[in-house]
Amino acid sequence: MNTVEDKVRMALRETGEEISPHSVPPLRLRGTRRRARMPRIPGRWGNWLTPLAAAAAVVAVVAASLAISATFDGHGTGPAQVAPSHGAPAPAGGKGLLRLAPRYFVQLADFPEGVQALKAVVVSTVTGRTLATVTPPRPYNVFTWVSGAADDRTFVLAAQRWWHIGSGQAGMPAENRDNSTPAGFFRLTFDPRARSAQLARLAVPVMIHSSDLAGMGVSPDGTRLALDLRQSIKIVTLATGATRTWTWPGGGWVGNFKPIGQIFSWSANGRYLAFQQWDDGQAMNVSVLDTAAPGTSLTAAKVVLTLPAAPAGGGNTLLTPDGTKVVAATSLGGHIQITKYSASTGQPLVYEDQFSPSAGWQDVLWSDPGGHALVVTDPRGKKSQYGHGNIMGVLAGNKFTPIPHSTLEILYVAW
Repeated sequence: MNTVEDKVRMALRETGEEISPHSVPPLRLRGTRRRARMPRIPGRWGNWLTPLAAAAAVVAVVAASLAISATFDGHGTGPAQVAPSHGAPAPAGGKGLLRLAPRYFVQLADFPEGVQALKAVVVSTVTGRTLATVTPPRPYNVFTWVSGAADDRTFVLAAQRWWHIGSGQAGMPAENRDNSTPAGFFRLTFDPRARSAQLARLAVPVMIHSSDLAGMGVSPDGTRLALDLRQSIKIVTLATGATRTWTWPGGGWVGNFKPIGQIFSWSANGRYLAFQQWDDGQAMNVSVLDTAAPGTSLTAAKVVLTLPAAPAGGGNTLLTPDGTKVVAATSLGGHIQITKYSASTGQPLVYEDQFSPSAGWQDVLWSDPGGHALVVTDPRGKKSQYGHGNIMGVLAGNKFTPIPHSTLEILYVAW
């Protein structure tokens, strides 16, 4: 049993009726990090064994990196399109599930028209309360993309200048300005103690027109930024401005079906980058690019999963940070559900949180290292004349705990 599995099982037990409120000590799943101290071993053995322990830690890190690399060696196979057995929405889980996800997320908010947001808010996953708010620095006036690093404190926002588009021919000048205006990029750093967020301009050396930017994803360590330009991917090293470009020479496009959501997902070691490649809307490939390998063509990326357009649904497809799975919302067997696929074989592993397609839509927003705990959105919100609204929550062990006060209309949110 590994640490992640321990956390999932312990969180699920909170809902068990056989455990009384005072029968176990309180869980501390994501407490304050403390520097681990090596126990002192007396005599000459202590001087010799302590460096060995440090070396063992390095070996563990290298082994994890090699395990990720091994996942993408060889050739994967397409998934068996087997309809999942009839299921149901995931039953309610305990509040402990919320602590399996990062403590904070950033969501774009206040959309005057379409997909441009007037502000970004930092929100607590456990309480659903807004802790900080930022607005675009001038001359920018809207945010358009958001992505999160792995430290739960660092996020990247894309911004642009935006003009109201009038109806008919009168709106064409504003539309042309909206499409051609350059995008700007900002690092958002959140301070939990002060409950404040600071923006800092990122020096991205390439000028990108806002209409050309189809998504972005910051690396887990926050040092690099991947940019989707539909026919190419650029990765910018933020400290130096150094840029690498990979191009797609074939038909279709790179990125989600529509330019929305989390376009990229990274392996934990920051080497592998997963993305979608669509074949003129008929089929979708999830491909994984080795960003450390030489080359400039996206054809070098390994296809780990292929889905017809209908089952794929067009939402996010997240590579788990350990590189073992791809998680997506799919439509199969008369249901919509969250599906986990093997990244080495392309075969479906498990279906969770199933709904009737008439209920609405789903998507996956974040994954823990092995795909055991997810943040998803599903249609169990308030009912209106247009159907049930979507809320966000943590899904683990096919149990779902909603994030308090959460709603989601547009997929501009990042953990």
